[in-house]
Amino acid sequence: MSTPFICRQCIARLTQSRVKPVKLKLNRPQLHTQAVSTSVLQPTWGLPEKQRREPSVEHEDTRDPAPQSSSYSLQVSQSPRDESVVVETPQWHGHLKKFIPRRQADVKAVAHELRVTNSQDLKLKILHCLGNYEIVREDLMLIYGLSREEARHAVKQLERLLWACHSRVEAAERLDLFHTWKKNFNELLHMAKGSHLTTKPDAGPTETDDETHTTKQDVETVKDVWHRLSQERRENLWPQMMVSAFRSNPRTLCALVQATFHASWCPSYAVEDLVYLLFRTLDNVQGRRSRHQQVTELIFFLLENCPPRYLVLEQMTIQKVISWLPTSRVVELYEALKRVETPLHPNTMLQFASRLARESKYKVQAADVVHSLSNMPGFDINTPAAASVCTTLLTVKEGELPGDHAAPDELFKMLLDAGFRPNILSLTALMRNFCVRGRVEIAWSIFNLLIERGNEPDGYVFSTLLNGSKRSLDVKFLQRSVDMIEAHKAWSSHLVNDLLDFIYQENESQNERRRSQRKRTTARAWRMMVRLYAKFFDLAPLQKVTLFPLENLLAPGTNNGTPAHLKQVDQIISTLPPRPDALLMQPDALTLVLMLRAHFRTIDNPIPLQAYYRRIRKLLYKRDRTVVNLIKDKGSWIYDIFLRDFLQFGQTFEGGIRMVQNMHDQAKREKERGENILHPPPSVHTYTILMNGLRNHGHTQGVITALNTMIKEGIEPNIVTWNTVIGALLREDHLEDAVRVMRYLKHIGLESNDRTVREVKCLTRHQRRRLTSLLKNLKTRAVDFSDERSFAKSLLGIWEKRESDEENADRMSPKTFRKIFMGGSEIEGSSTTSADGTQDDGRTQDTTNGL
Repeated sequence: MSTPFICRQCIARLTQSRVKPVKLKLNRPQLHTQAVSTSVLQPTWGLPEKQRREPSVEHEDTRDPAPQSSSYSLQVSQSPRDESVVVETPQWHGHLKKFIPRRQADVKAVAHELRVTNSQDLKLKILHCLGNYEIVREDLMLIYGLSREEARHAVKQLERLLWACHSRVEAAERLDLFHTWKKNFNELLHMAKGSHLTTKPDAGPTETDDETHTTKQDVETVKDVWHRLSQERRENLWPQMMVSAFRSNPRTLCALVQATFHASWCPSYAVEDLVYLLFRTLDNVQGRRSRHQQVTELIFFLLENCPPRYLVLEQMTIQKVISWLPTSRVVELYEALKRVETPLHPNTMLQFASRLARESKYKVQAADVVHSLSNMPGFDINTPAAASVCTTLLTVKEGELPGDHAAPDELFKMLLDAGFRPNILSLTALMRNFCVRGRVEIAWSIFNLLIERGNEPDGYVFSTLLNGSKRSLDVKFLQRSVDMIEAHKAWSSHLVNDLLDFIYQENESQNERRRSQRKRTTARAWRMMVRLYAKFFDLAPLQKVTLFPLENLLAPGTNNGTPAHLKQVDQIISTLPPRPDALLMQPDALTLVLMLRAHFRTIDNPIPLQAYYRRIRKLLYKRDRTVVNLIKDKGSWIYDIFLRDFLQFGQTFEGGIRMVQNMHDQAKREKERGENILHPPPSVHTYTILMNGLRNHGHTQGVITALNTMIKEGIEPNIVTWNTVIGALLREDHLEDAVRVMRYLKHIGLESNDRTVREVKCLTRHQRRRLTSLLKNLKTRAVDFSDERSFAKSLLGIWEKRESDEENADRMSPKTFRKIFMGGSEIEGSSTTSADGTQDDGRTQDTTNGL
């Protein structure tokens, strides 16, 4: 015979309810029962009294207590086998009782009554806040001497510190540790602000290395000892050790934190305050990039080794780190902050998006940040700051094209989905984005949309479309742009400059193998540019820097023989009416540079170039306003034009090299007296032109010497400069060194372009196979690149090993080149005082006469 088996859950429910006797038959089991076979009389199972729940507050329990047992076992109550089991069930009277929550005292009123005069009062008030710790912000400022922003962050720290406390005793213990740390933080904060902190000036290389080596030894010793301690000992010692380290030598704090940090024994509020203190110390140390790098690496270390929601950095701290990091590491910082779920303010996220949107390579990541912002409650993407970021996202720099994954139409669609309402600035940026990509027709479609919306186009819109026509060299779009500008009477110096540059670029795009033929076509393009110039600008400023009357080019019949590729452009220019003399504009510096650049390209003899150089120098020393403004606005541009043309001829080749050295010396002397105005230093374009001329004349060692010189002067080479180096090395069959340069470019984040590919295509088939093999071998081998200056210096080792290659009678000797370029005695002569009070050395005057 079987007896019913009732589970514990049902028994607990039955024992807690008001009962009404109900007889149940054994042959109809209820409440998850099942039959259990047995051969003896089985009792009814019940729970011991200690395991039962308390009786309900709604009903009184009138049952007799069950017998207790000393062990955790089910009690048995005997009953005859044939008797029915009596089970009590609750009765419902048909009425629902209203739920009334327990009334709590007004937290703000209670907290307001508690006056805080010491730490004990503060702790008591915090415990009465019941999670609303904003009430104690003023008290935190009073007791710990914090600023309003520091107190706000301390409130957030209290919320995370007391969130998981199960009792007031545990909360009080945590508050005692928090109070001890904040008292020390107040002292350290005064030190960080500079009242007691003394900073040393920048040390030399040897001193810095010794200090770093000593610090590493100390940290390794501390790390060994630290891991031998128990967990409890580490928790007690870590805050005290950080305070002592900051008092003695804050420079060792970053390494010490990295050696001893672990989230299980390091309070999060202490780690956050240490980072804040380190940033405050950096405010008093100017120009210490190494210190900035140490603190930045510490933040990356903490983000990589802390659990989610452990570390909450100040928003100003994050924004400072963004300003210090290169863009590639800004992406890493954003991903690390997302991984540890650090809360980011919308303004901080806009800083991330703005920084990433400036470079074409990271526009997709910037779009992701903007998309995340659009999903935040209360964020308005059409505020001025957010709209500016969106415009930057759609803008493309000169010569930098993002990949297909950052197509402007996709970016624009994403912004529209996020609720962005484009204005004329954002639409113009989108038009320019398409123009840079060569899709001028889409830019014109956007322009038509802009007109349909009732927006009045401005000069920047016209310049964007005219630039798009110039990039694609499409005469049809040029005609459309000119007609539109003429209809709106919107001609300005910038628009005329774009049209002048179109003529020059259209002529330069023609492949003329013979130099004489190129010079003739350029001369005809120059005449066309003069006619266009005379319709809009005053002729006097340009006449001042030219050696012949410009009216000769404007006489009737002088525009015969227009080249075929410029006939349509000539027709467009002919239809433009000339301005009255009273409405003629004054040319700006860019206008004069464009005209002189085109004119010098027509000269096929170095003697006129020498005469022009002497004229410009003479006007400069007389402080002629036109030339002074030209130098002040465009820097070394006019010298770059002369340098390019000097390096084309053997007679003026060495003079061009000396001109660069004289630019450097005169700029240095002028800088000592103040600001560079009349004598700009050589720019990256100057050195690139010089290196290209040296390469064309076969002076590969001179190319590497010029590279080292510009890096030593603090000028960063661009991709055009490095392509010149690669081409020079490949021409001299230094394939392994060329591959090293390619690997270095990838290391510093520069991508090869079409010019790099053209340099490789100039090699023979055998050289290309060798180059491919070297690239494959170096890809599998780890390369430790040093800094840029050391890498450029290592390239000179080629000639240190091959001294015999330097002896070539047909070329200028490397010894002579170094003496000329590096400031040897050959360029140091007697000095003469110019009209402006500056001193010009005798070698410059001799060079001018010789040129």
